[in-house]
Amino acid sequence: MQKIIKRKDLKENMIIYGDVINTYGSVLINSGTVIDKRALKLLENNNIYEVRILDAENEDKRLEGLETHLEEIRKTTKFKEINHKYTLCYSNIQSQFDDVIDRDKKVDKQEIISGINTVLNKVDNTNELFDALYGMQLKQNQMYMHSLNTALISNVLARWLNFSEKEINDITLAGLFHDIGMLMMPEELLLKKEDELTKADKEMLEKHTIYGYRYLMKHELNRQIGLTALTHHEKIDGSGYPLQIMSPAICTYSKIVTIADAYDELTLTEDGARNPFSLIYEFEKYGISKYDTQYIMVFLEGIMDTYIGCDVLLSDNRVGRIIYINKSDMSRPTVKCGDDYVDLSAEKEIQIIKFV
Repeated sequence: MQKIIKRKDLKENMIIYGDVINTYGSVLINSGTVIDKRALKLLENNNIYEVRILDAENEDKRLEGLETHLEEIRKTTKFKEINHKYTLCYSNIQSQFDDVIDRDKKVDKQEIISGINTVLNKVDNTNELFDALYGMQLKQNQMYMHSLNTALISNVLARWLNFSEKEINDITLAGLFHDIGMLMMPEELLLKKEDELTKADKEMLEKHTIYGYRYLMKHELNRQIGLTALTHHEKIDGSGYPLQIMSPAICTYSKIVTIADAYDELTLTEDGARNPFSLIYEFEKYGISKYDTQYIMVFLEGIMDTYIGCDVLLSDNRVGRIIYINKSDMSRPTVKCGDDYVDLSAEKEIQIIKFV
C-alpha cells in the first residue's frame, strides 16, 4: 500500500513508492529509495512538494510473523563464524591505521592481507560474503568498517575479473586504504552532518584524496594503491574530483575500488536493510558514463547473482523470492510470489521495496 505525503512531513527511513520525476521528465529519485538527507535535499532543490511513500503501517501488518531474510542470516552458524573473523580483522586494521597515523609506522601489508583472508576463507562462496556484509549491524567506527568492506568487495571484484593473486592483494589494499586521508581531516569537520557542511568544509573534505595519496606514497606502497587514494572519486567522464581526469588517466585499481566504495557506501545502513536495487539501477543507468564499462558489467552480473534466493517485499504488498536475473535489466528480476511469477522487467509498475 502507498500514500501521498507532503515533503515537510517526510522522515528519514521512509521508503519512496514510484519514481519521483522532475520538471524535465527525468527520474529524480528511484522507487524503493530510503529517504535520507540527500533525498530530502534533492526534493527541496527541485521544488517537489509531495511524494508517494510506502504505507509502513500496512507493510508491518503484511510482514507480521514472517522471519526476515536478515534474521535468518544472523541466526546461522556460518554468519556467526564470519562475523567473529570480521571483528578480529576489524580490530587489527583499526590498530594498524592508528599506528601508521599516530606513530608513523610502516604498513604491515602481509599482516593485513592475512587478516582479510581469514574472513574470506570462512565463506564458501560470494553469496555468503555479501549475505554476511548485508547482515552486519554497524556497531563499530563506520570509517574503519567502510574501509574493510570496500577491501573485501574489491577483492571479490578483482577475482571476478581474473586478476593475478598478487594484483588481487594489491587491489584489496587499495580498497582498504582508499579513504585513509579522512583520518587527516579535522575531527570537528568529520563530526558535522552533511547538511551542516559549508562550501569551505566540502572543499576541505575533498582534499582527503590528496592527503591520502601523499601519505601512502611516502610509505612506499604500490604506486597504484596511492593513486587509488587520489582518484577514487574520479569518474571516467571527467566529472569527479580532485583532478577531473577521464578514463585513460584513471588507474585500473581505482576503477575497481570506486565501484566497491560506491556499493558499500550506498547499500549498508544501521540495520543493514537498505534496498540495493535503486543503486543497481543507477549503476545500469549511469555506468557507461561514470564507471569503466567492462568492470561495472562484471560487478553487476556478479552482485545480482548473489541475490537469487533472497526474499523481497514488492510495492503491491506481496512478498516473494528472487528466482531469475534478467541480464538486460538487472535491477528488475523475476520474483516468485506463491504460485505466481512476477517478471519485473515486464511489469514496470511494480517495484522492489526492500529485502525481508
